[in-house]
Amino acid sequence: MSADTIPSDQHTTVGVDAVSLEQYSAVQTDDLQVIVYDERIDDAWIQSDDWIDALLMA
Repeated sequence: MSADTIPSDQHTTVGVDAVSLEQYSAVQTDDLQVIVYDERIDDAWIQSDDWIDALLMA
């Protein structure tokens, strides 16, 4: 048995049907936190002091 982990109102993030993530950007602050933000929506952002560079995971 498998579980569908993607809610019906969201899109997949991998494969042929993946949604583009190009609208998102990230910056590192002076105190080594990262802020990921949506370039199209001013108030859509996430800030964290715990992160891993995606390029290191590839």
